[in-house]
Amino acid sequence: MNNKSSTYSLRKYHRGFTLIELVIVIIILGILSATVVPKFFTSNGFTEYAYRADVIAKLRLIQTRAMQQVNDSCHQMMISANKLGKVTCDTPPAYIEQKATLVVIDNNDNVTFSPTGLTFSFDSLGRPQGCNQPCEISISGDQELKVSIEAEGYIHEL
Repeated sequence: MNNKSSTYSLRKYHRGFTLIELVIVIIILGILSATVVPKFFTSNGFTEYAYRADVIAKLRLIQTRAMQQVNDSCHQMMISANKLGKVTCDTPPAYIEQKATLVVIDNNDNVTFSPTGLTFSFDSLGRPQGCNQPCEISISGDQELKVSIEAEGYIHEL
């Protein structure tokens, strides 16, 4: 009987966590709650990535159309602070309001495009005409991201 009680008393003292283990867990939880958890409840910094992906997709679509529609010589793009897309060849140019060729920044997003007022076009080989080579489009918000159009027509992110 004495042997059983000593085994029980040894087990009793080895249950649970020590104070040091609890303090370390609380510190780790505090660090996680201060750094990681706020990112789940805001979209700060992520909207620029979404707009950059949309800009690349729209540019590639218009570039492909320019290469396929050789007879149609109007494949102009225009950039303003809150819009990027295909425009008419009229003077002054006006945006073609199609979802397929237009990127519009939502009023709630703190994002802008630059350089503003830039108008360029794609030729029948998909090369940009009317902008410095390489053409660079900046998407600025909480962070600044760039899209580049190389002289040969390659569109990519920087």
